[in-house]
Amino acid sequence: MKTAVFLFLLFISSHLHSQECTGGEIRSHEAFLYGRFEVSMQSEAGDGVISSFFLYNVDLGCNWPEQNNEIDIEMTGNSENVLFTTHYPGPIYYTSAFSPAFNPHDSLHNYIIEWEPGIVRWFVDGALAFVQDQAFVDGLIHPMRLMMNLWAVDNVNWAGQWDPSIMPVTSSYDYVRYYEYTPGAGNTGTNNNFTFKWQDDFDSYDESLWKIEEFGGFSGNFCTFKPAGVAVENGLLTLSILEPDSNQPTVAVTFTVDMSLEAMEASDVIYLNGSFNDWCGTCTPMTKDGDVWSTTLSLLPGKYEYLFTKNFWEENGGAPEGSSCDFNPCDEWLNYGVIVNDDSDPIVMDTVCWKDCRTCESVLSIYPRHQSQSKKVVEVYDMIGRKVKAQNGQLLIYRFEDGSIERSFKILD
Repeated sequence: MKTAVFLFLLFISSHLHSQECTGGEIRSHEAFLYGRFEVSMQSEAGDGVISSFFLYNVDLGCNWPEQNNEIDIEMTGNSENVLFTTHYPGPIYYTSAFSPAFNPHDSLHNYIIEWEPGIVRWFVDGALAFVQDQAFVDGLIHPMRLMMNLWAVDNVNWAGQWDPSIMPVTSSYDYVRYYEYTPGAGNTGTNNNFTFKWQDDFDSYDESLWKIEEFGGFSGNFCTFKPAGVAVENGLLTLSILEPDSNQPTVAVTFTVDMSLEAMEASDVIYLNGSFNDWCGTCTPMTKDGDVWSTTLSLLPGKYEYLFTKNFWEENGGAPEGSSCDFNPCDEWLNYGVIVNDDSDPIVMDTVCWKDCRTCESVLSIYPRHQSQSKKVVEVYDMIGRKVKAQNGQLLIYRFEDGSIERSFKILD
């Protein structure tokens, strides 16, 4: 179980870094177990810039890092080296820096990953550059998607200090080839163990092969991946790091929650808190109409998490744990979520019953005497991650016996 300290700091880091630039990422629909993966690409120079061609187990669901698998070719913009890396549960990784006889940021060059059971080989311009065949390679057992991205990293020791003034920057891909692993029956690669299956020359965008990442990102990445960072034209796939579009039109999004099954005092106020308002507490009070509270915000295109709170952070009204409306089931924050696309019409979210995914009418039909169940607190942390004693009247992070975590001004009885 991850601790509340780690989760809270990771959440803040991800939010702060998600809007400083727009990056580009593309991934295959198909997941591959072994194979030969070939690309002609030109990486991008610049401190903090990461260009890539890699395999990653995006289908691990909530089993990270227990099913973490990855095989990388990466170029950092502050160096002329090419990095070859494999990743495993732990998470742990093994990497090697290869120094080619050219600058990979200056022109297109050919790179290949060969992956067989227990061994990974990397080739540069047709020549074998590096091999991993140690016992740890036996941990590469999960099917992985083929991916390419360009992004800005928050790690000066790895890639240098990111300087937003260099935007826009662009990496280029001329073609990608995939060869199926067919040991003893192939005609390509080491020991003829691979058979050619397909090639994409990027004469146009092939949506049957690829998915463009929309509003994605991760901790330590200054950029949000958006379609604006991906282009296919003139026989090249280009991935770009761009300044966020300050002129994007906003979309009206209406949020509603039904409090009819809760004991409410006349002085109680319901607030909307989310990534769109920095979880600010009382800055977005909702308007009461009978038992239903609502508010409408004008939001830029993006991916947002949110929940409802009573009287600042006195009580949280988030998604039920394990429910379909828990927007990110792999973390321990029980938040609802909404995706606002560039071309979205006004969005009206479904009216959910407090702490539920359903309407209150649906809840009553199943549980005629619906009552909030008390939960036992097992650990309490302050907002910078120190373990403290529970105290009413202070905004603290409570971890409950069922594994859920809530920020609250008092213990929920």
